[in-house]
Amino acid sequence: MSLMSTVARYGRIRRHILDRRFWPQAAVAVGDDIRIVGESMITMARSVGTPCTRVVEAEHECDPAIGRQGESRRFCAVVVATVELVTPSHEGSGADIWLDSELDGCEPVAESVRLIGRHSSDAQCAFTLRPSPRRGELRAMLPTDIRAGDLLAFVVAEPVALHDIRRRSWHRERLL
Repeated sequence: MSLMSTVARYGRIRRHILDRRFWPQAAVAVGDDIRIVGESMITMARSVGTPCTRVVEAEHECDPAIGRQGESRRFCAVVVATVELVTPSHEGSGADIWLDSELDGCEPVAESVRLIGRHSSDAQCAFTLRPSPRRGELRAMLPTDIRAGDLLAFVVAEPVALHDIRRRSWHRERLL
């Protein structure tokens, strides 16, 4: 086996570290995918469609003031959504990414948003994820070549039911 094919193979199978401040212990980044307890988020999205969600245990220190001393586990969710549209921001700087999920139905962790399903070597910049209750509320660093059809995975602070994040017609901006 040549050195170049070994390097190429390593590049395909290497694990990218997820920031444990935002991602649960059960999540592992492998190539352009994230696996939750061994399940591929790309495969899940392609099998059941988006948005889709997985509820998992997350390790966090609990506040003893709320009477949960000794309890170190709680639940969070990982959501996969599809980019529907990338448009220039109405605020004049940056761009908005319109997803097929309703972000006002959950509490996304902006620092956890990741592109999955393809590699991008482009530099990153801040995008506003929409629809959300207020403009500019959720900004995430993503590759500049983000486009319709891309999959984004992100952590939601509390478990979320699928019906709470399914697309609704509440946001008139979608129609423009």
